[in-house]
Amino acid sequence: MSSATFSVLIPSFNAERFVEEAARSALAQLHAGDEIIVQDGGSDDGTVELLRAIAADDARVRIHSERDDGQSDALNRALARAQGEWIVWLNADDLLLPGALDAVRGAIASDPDLDMVCGASQILRSEGDVVDVYPGRRLETRTLLRVGCASFSGSIVARTALLRGVGGFRVDLDCTMDLALQFELARRSPSQVLIDHPIGALRFHEASKSARLWKTFLSEATSLRGTYARSVPQRLDAAWGTVVLAASIPLFRIRLTPGYRKLRRRIRGPR
Repeated sequence: MSSATFSVLIPSFNAERFVEEAARSALAQLHAGDEIIVQDGGSDDGTVELLRAIAADDARVRIHSERDDGQSDALNRALARAQGEWIVWLNADDLLLPGALDAVRGAIASDPDLDMVCGASQILRSEGDVVDVYPGRRLETRTLLRVGCASFSGSIVARTALLRGVGGFRVDLDCTMDLALQFELARRSPSQVLIDHPIGALRFHEASKSARLWKTFLSEATSLRGTYARSVPQRLDAAWGTVVLAASIPLFRIRLTPGYRKLRRRIRGPR
């Protein structure tokens, strides 16, 4: 097993409902040299108190609560503080799935020259029940242009030096800092491996950005595709990706229903 060390970055703001579960999902998988860095934006609910109670029992949990300029700024502050060799980005309402870090450690042990490990992901309803499991994809520009994020951000584990080298997270974006980061990573052709084990779980609920800010998602994603499409074929891929995204937004809640998932599995067939 690899001796790699991990820093799990959790940006939070008034996340009392979910943040303890998120933090504990990662804490259960840490080794002695690993850490969780929660960068809180000055929550005024019970978020900080919950986290400080966890940190009081385990020094690997570090809490920093201070005003920031949003999610990307919080992530950049946490990234600057990280001491681990590898970064896991986990939002305060998401989960690190059981066995995820051991699966990543195994991949790193098999290839010490890796820059990045990508894995499958789950999407959850607000109560935590699983909607479906999605395979991860390798970070490649064509994939990003056509389908958006290749893998859920919580299912991509990257070297700390690599994330710092691309400049961290873009503070001018409200919703698509994950897509922008993946474009920048793909542009550098990192050494990467795709594993079957699900790493992160994305929770969908009415307070999440996916539910509230779909117009911003569409606008930012369209702009990013225009920036990274450098050739005619890439521009066609970008146009296709924009059309698919726009069409999928009004159907998103339907896609979370059990009936839709059953129909999708029947159409998709055995895997």
